[in-house]
Formats: sequence, structure tokens, C-alpha cells
Amino acid sequence: MKIDEFEQRLRDRVLIADGAMGSLLYETLGPQRCVDELNATRAEEVFRIHMSYLEAGAHVIETNTFGANRSKLAAFGMEDRVVEFNHRGVKIAREAREAAKHDVLIAGSIGPLGVVRPVREIPAGEIREIFREQAEALEERGVDFFVLETFGDSGELTAAIEAIRSFSKLPIVAELTYSEEGTTFGGTRPRDAWKILRDSGVQVIGANCSVGPQDHLRLLQELSEVADSFPMSAMPNVGFPQRVGDRVVYPKSSPEYFDLFAREAVILGARILGGCCGTTPEHIRAMVRAVEGKRPVHGARAATSVEAAPESRPVAAREPESVLWRKIQEKKFVISVEIDPPKGTSIDRVLEQVRNVMASGQVDAIDVNSGALARVGMDALSLSGALEARGIETIPHLTTRDANLIGLQAMLLGAWTVGGVRNVLAVTGDPPSLGSYPESFGVYEVDSIGLVKVMTRLNQGTDWAGKNLGGATNFTIGVAVNPLAEDLDSELRRFHAKVEAGAHFAMTQPIFDPDHWEQFLKRMGGKSPIPILVGLWPLSSYKQALRLHNEVPGIVIPDALLKQLEMAGGSARDHGFALARRLLDWARGARSSGIAGAYLIPPFKRYEEILDLFS
Repeated sequence: MKIDEFEQRLRDRVLIADGAMGSLLYETLGPQRCVDELNATRAEEVFRIHMSYLEAGAHVIETNTFGANRSKLAAFGMEDRVVEFNHRGVKIAREAREAAKHDVLIAGSIGPLGVVRPVREIPAGEIREIFREQAEALEERGVDFFVLETFGDSGELTAAIEAIRSFSKLPIVAELTYSEEGTTFGGTRPRDAWKILRDSGVQVIGANCSVGPQDHLRLLQELSEVADSFPMSAMPNVGFPQRVGDRVVYPKSSPEYFDLFAREAVILGARILGGCCGTTPEHIRAMVRAVEGKRPVHGARAATSVEAAPESRPVAAREPESVLWRKIQEKKFVISVEIDPPKGTSIDRVLEQVRNVMASGQVDAIDVNSGALARVGMDALSLSGALEARGIETIPHLTTRDANLIGLQAMLLGAWTVGGVRNVLAVTGDPPSLGSYPESFGVYEVDSIGLVKVMTRLNQGTDWAGKNLGGATNFTIGVAVNPLAEDLDSELRRFHAKVEAGAHFAMTQPIFDPDHWEQFLKRMGGKSPIPILVGLWPLSSYKQALRLHNEVPGIVIPDALLKQLEMAGGSARDHGFALARRLLDWARGARSSGIAGAYLIPPFKRYEEILDLFS
């Protein structure tokens, strides 16, 4: 369909699109590993749902291809079936159109690359290629226009638009998804979306998913105040779902409720209306009746009584308030000692050892490991809270392996408010296959870069979805960096991404040769952009060193050192501690290269032994 023809249709009438596809397939077939795969395995069910919406009077049906991009399909090992699933999706929709009793448009549905796209870094060129691959497949089979829907990140949405406009002249409907506070996951409000999208080559700007009809009216209200007569769309959820047993159930919102929504949306200037999760043919039938005979509003939008969504204003960036950060800013060389949480229920021995370490006056903080090598131990944030209650500053490690975005934020808010934790090291975490439960699965909704962004948002007083928290954390955010990574270019890219996301300091993997740091520093351009705590591990034996070098990811021990420890025999511990002392002296003298301190790893959890480095 040509753009001018599409725009003429929008001037002539309000178009009603279909409602939910995924939730109806869920109700019919139960949980499925991949809804897009059903185009190949259960085409008749997809066709049946298309027909139910057409029989309800829908003017537009969307292809069942929302997640049929290479990035999402890769999670199921089906990344090579992008063209197949998209072609089949269009084919089913075309067959439904041929069976319809009225004129129907087919919209090629394209969703984001995944819930974590705003947090995981994918090269811009790769993002555009992924979207182009899907869009080309949809256009090849004959869609009339594209619907880019449920995008939580405006940058990803513009990348998708650019990908389509690089080859296609079909119309584009661009929809972001918003929270009930009127912001996307990326913090964009409708008026901001207008500024970003108005000159991007799209024909309709709107919202879908996430919130119900009333919140969508507020979004349309705000968008209409800046978009003048530009066409808008709205496709709300039926409401908030709940879990009943092993099923997700949506509220039984009445069709009459959607009738009222459609009438008010048209007054605000909407040209395309439809439904998202939980909506049914009955909701669409009600909206078709509501707009029947009504012409779209042109020019200035009519005033309505819609209440604007409250705005959440981020807190201005502040200097972290932790004692550790203050010492770093005062150019004091800080020292942390790493401990592992106990595997059982008692913390008495850990507390005793930590008290002895801190009593030396040589140590500034205790950093608490979190599930190293994916083995079960007490939660690092909880143990850190117990230490903070005893006046001991901590740096708990927080891994993204074990909790989703909701859980991570809940843990961080509890650690800040209840536990008194002020520093956190963000790490992705070792995969479960390394640990005691290899049959379990890691969550990994975000990686360490994403976790830094989450904490930065919390420091600004909003959660990841942009909702106001009524107060802000002020974490000092630490990240890991490995100067001996196999792919140094990738390590540097990720390190700079962590810094850009809001990291305040970094902790290296253990270093056993100053030259390793110096070489990495040269690759960085001569100085680290944030303060560095260098990792030092006093080795106790040749066998320990050999195991670390060969079995523990990220640790590299020079061959010369391995030979020295082997030759040292029974005095290997003395040799290892002597080297650690020299490395500690080197770190103290390397302030000009960004080293602000060191974290020390005691041998075999005998934490008091680390004090031998200061004797």
C-alpha cells in the first residue's frame, strides 16, 4: 500500500485493528515455547483467531510475527527460521482476509529484540540488520503496512524505523509502551516521543500494551497536545493480569468499557484503535460499533476531562555518599578484603574473622562474594546488611543470574533502606552449569551493564520502568573488569559501556604481574576513566596456582610464577605472599594510572591470614 493511500484512509475513517493474539493462543493451546512458531505448527489456530476478529468487524489484522526476529528466535535455537515464520504469518493473514466479508488491511507486526534490549549492548548496525531481515520477509509476502509495537526504548524503535526505511516505502505505525506513570522503560514521555519520531518517516505515532484504556487516554491526551493533527494510535491491554495456578489470567473487562474508551479516543484524535494483551473479539466488536459513522478529528483536538498522568522527575546526579567513595575522592589508598558467605545458617565464625581483620586498622571495607562458580551460599546483600549493622562497610557483589528485573530492584531497595548497604559491585555471574545445580537455569534478564543502569535509575529515584519511588538510593556502583580477557576489544567495549551507564569504580580480576595491567592500560589510552581497585591474591601453593590458572575463568597466572612456586616446594606460601606484598607496593605507587586501591583475596577463607601482607 502506498503511503498517500494509507493516509487518505486515515483521513476518511477511524480504523479498528484486532486485539490480542498471544493471550488467545495461550487460552486455546496453553503455554508455548514460541508463539511465532505456531505459524508453522498450528496455523489453523492462528487463522481461527484472525477470523474471529474479522467477524467482529476489525478493519486491520496483525500478523502473528511479534517476536519473529533473529534475536528472540535465537533463544529457542530457531534463528535460521526468521523468513519462514514471517512468510507463514503473512500467508495465514492473507487467507483470513480472503475469507472476510469486508475490506481488510494486513499489518506486519514487529516487536523489540527482547525485554532487555535497553540494557544489553548490541551494535547499532546489527540491530538494524535484525529488523531489516524481518521487515523484508514481511513485505515480500504482501503486508500493507508495518506496526512496530511494544517498544520500551525509543532508540531501538528509531533503529527499527531506519531499518525499514532503508528499503521500504510502506506506511509505518510506531508504538511505544508506557507505564501507568506515563513513561517508557527508557524514561520517554509521549511528548518526548513526538519530538523523536515526528520526522522519522512514520505515518502514525501511538501507544500499546502495558496499561489499560484509561491510562491510554492520558497518553493520547499528552501526545495530542504536541502532535497537532498528526495521526495517533492506541491499543491498550484489557487490564492487569494475575497468575492462577500455572496460567496467566486477564480481568474480564467489559466490552462496554472499551466502547467508552474508543469514543473518547476518537475525540482526542486517534485514527487507529485496537487491543493488546487480554482483549478479545468482543472488545473489538464494541469499538467497531463505537466508531461506526464517526469521522476522525482533524486539526485542533477536542478538549476532554482526561486526567494527566503524574510525572516522575529523576533526582539530579549526586556524588555517592559511602565512606569508601569519600576516601577514594580524598586520594586515600583503600583496601578491601573479599569474603565468601557461609554455606549454612551460622555467621558467627565469619563475624569473628571479619572483626579481627577490621581491628587491624589496615582494611577499609569487606567485599562479599555472591554465588561464585554458581555455588549456593548465603545471600551477599543479607550478609552485608549484618556487617553494616556492626559498623563494617561492605561491597556486596550482586549477580544478575539469580533474579529478574523486579527481584533485583527489590533486593537493592531492601539493601539500601534496611541493610544500610551503600556500595554494590554489579556482576553478570557464572552460569549454573558451573555449580552445584547444573540442571537449573540462570535468569540473566539483564547483564552487568544493565544492572548498572538499574542502579543508576534507583539513584535517580525511579525504578526501571520509570515509576517514582518516592525517594532515591545513592549507591556507589562498582563493576568488574578483566585486563587479561581473551577478547580485549570486547572487554574494553563493555567496560566503557559500564562507565557510560553510571559505574563509579571498578575491581579487576586478580593480577599476578604488573605488566598485565600496564598493557591493558595502554589499550585503554593511558588512564582508566574511573578509579580501579586491583585484585591481589596471595598464592599458598603450586597446586592452588595451577588449579586457578586452568580451572577458574578469568584468572591467568604467568608461567614463570608457576615455575617459581613449583620450585619453592614447601615454602611456596612464603613466595606467594612475598609476591603479593610487592604487588601491593606497586599498586600504591600506581595512582597516576587510575589505581585507587586493592582488594585482597585471602587463601582458603582464612581471612585473618590476609593480615600477613601488612607485617
